[in-house]
Amino acid sequence: MAETVGIGKRGKNSLILHSKYGPRLMLGGLLTTSELPTGCWPEKDDTGCPEDCDVCMKVCPVGAIGENGDVDRLACIRHSMKSPLFSFLMKTKAFDPQDAAMINHVTAVDDHSWYTCIKCVSECPLL
Repeated sequence: MAETVGIGKRGKNSLILHSKYGPRLMLGGLLTTSELPTGCWPEKDDTGCPEDCDVCMKVCPVGAIGENGDVDRLACIRHSMKSPLFSFLMKTKAFDPQDAAMINHVTAVDDHSWYTCIKCVSECPLL
């Protein structure tokens, strides 16, 4: 949705890249019936990742970011997310990618997790 409304472009690490902040964004939402002023998104056109940039791919400790921009989200989550839900599901031996999607949705809402790796964000040269 962020790309559709013009906040930025999807980068090679699958994160939204903003012309001013790079991938260093925290996206959220707000539901209201109030009338809001029309927003004005980036002052310049976002171009996303430079074609020849591969910093996020090189710094990813588990190689979760592919050259074609596909991200192995399960590998990323296994390496970087610490969550009581994740630990429970891993112990059940019945873990599948749909569980990872569920954890992402739940933790994004209640934030009872923390991430130990943000190298693809912190090392990105876009600012």
